[in-house]
Amino acid sequence: MKKIMIFGIMMILALGGVLTACAAKTYEVDYCGEQQMYDGAKDSYAPGKEVTLRYTLIASDTSYAFYLDGEELDVEFDSNKGYFIRFTMPDHDVRLECVTKNTMADQIPTLEAEPEENLPENETEPETQPAETAAPEPETEEVVAVPEQVYVYTLPLVKYFSQQWEWDDEILLALSEYNGVVLPDDEKHVNPALAEALDQTKNMATRAMNDEFDNLLAVAKDELALLGADSFVTKSSTMDVQIRRADNVAVSWLTDSTLVYGNINGRYLNGTTFDTETGKQLMISDVIRDMSKIPAIVKKELQSHTWNGDFYSDTAVEDYFRDTPEDGIRWTLDYNGVTFYFASGEIADLGDGHLAAAVTFAEYPDLFNEKYTAVPESYIVELPLNHPFYTDLDGDGDVEELNVTPFRHESGLFYESFGVYTDTDAQYYHAEFSADILHRTGGYHPYYIKTADGRQYLYVFAEGSELAPGAMELRVLDVTGGKLTEAGDMHAGPGYVPVDCSYALTDPENMMLENFGLMQEAAAHRVGDNGMPVRQ
Repeated sequence: MKKIMIFGIMMILALGGVLTACAAKTYEVDYCGEQQMYDGAKDSYAPGKEVTLRYTLIASDTSYAFYLDGEELDVEFDSNKGYFIRFTMPDHDVRLECVTKNTMADQIPTLEAEPEENLPENETEPETQPAETAAPEPETEEVVAVPEQVYVYTLPLVKYFSQQWEWDDEILLALSEYNGVVLPDDEKHVNPALAEALDQTKNMATRAMNDEFDNLLAVAKDELALLGADSFVTKSSTMDVQIRRADNVAVSWLTDSTLVYGNINGRYLNGTTFDTETGKQLMISDVIRDMSKIPAIVKKELQSHTWNGDFYSDTAVEDYFRDTPEDGIRWTLDYNGVTFYFASGEIADLGDGHLAAAVTFAEYPDLFNEKYTAVPESYIVELPLNHPFYTDLDGDGDVEELNVTPFRHESGLFYESFGVYTDTDAQYYHAEFSADILHRTGGYHPYYIKTADGRQYLYVFAEGSELAPGAMELRVLDVTGGKLTEAGDMHAGPGYVPVDCSYALTDPENMMLENFGLMQEAAAHRVGDNGMPVRQ
């Protein structure tokens, strides 16, 4: 998924400083020491640039005013996202200042103590009057502490990509592809503990994938020498990270991996979850208070949707949770609860495939650590192919299954179409929409999107086989209410920053997309009224 488009190369060079001598003049913004509080803030802007910033540190019982070079700005306020500040950059340096005022100060009475009388030396204070004659104490208004408002917002993340391969003449011996998640460099100071945890995870994953590639290559060379080219199968290892949640409470992703050795092949799903504030990797017991109730709930949820197979036994689910150590349970923390994942053949027959069950905040609120139930009103979830995702599509309080399934061309070289199924009135949609699968982590990339006003969409990006390498087509479906309706197409994909990395899609109001059709470099887009991306 590497860009080779000319404008992309120029962008990389510009970001690297090679073309700084030719760059347009920019002017600095003095944020009065609070630049980290403004989401999307840059050190400087070109004159005439329309600047949009989001001020994220919002406290209860506090009023905010913003001044640019001493003149107050008109701002927009969203109770879930904060203050939006907009201005046109002039042709000189500017000062942006946030002035706050505690609105509770005027409401809380000031209690002044009576001054002590000067008593003569060695003289003690007189005894208190008897209770029946003591003067009544003046009544004071009780001051009640107001709990701090929890402000939850989505986090910007970056996805990195890596690939290794080795050929023997025209035979591809071994291939390794993987991606992962880190915080952007300009965001690391905001959540330093999380930034360090994600960087460490990246380093561990890189070492593991490098070791795996060495093993694949050794096996491939031995097998090619033994069996010859006609019977040889390329050995491969892939790891595709799909972000399930990214906000200032938690970050969670699903790792969708495949392994092809020849005699050891399979698809493997696993979850990783971090507390955003502490950077601690969470165990399931950190999120769910009482795991004893989970087996019965999971069993019920598995049997409530499209899967109609049989468990190995009546106690297969209970046996799994009893016999699996806590760090072996596969789960992700989503925006609506926790999803558990089961490998093929783990609790049911191999032919039944991979299974998943969602335990939601709405249906089981008392089960969860309250901290992790606070979520933003709008968000984006990256979905695995051919695997169920559960969310409430029709607003009835129960989750429905949403499944995106790819279909290969008879040649096996690319996907020629995909299908979308939801068990809301058995809705189904099929699209002729080709996608290149030359890279094992390529093909289709589906995302579920929920907007703040309750609309729901499915974005499916396809690495088109007839397009330039790295370019993508986007198909948008309106899935609100569980009905599957086409909203439109767009020649666009997640923007690159600048090489072997792309912006992750986490916020429907701030999607960094490149429009390949209009040859536009990465820019912020929001979900428009019809579901299609609209440039900010």
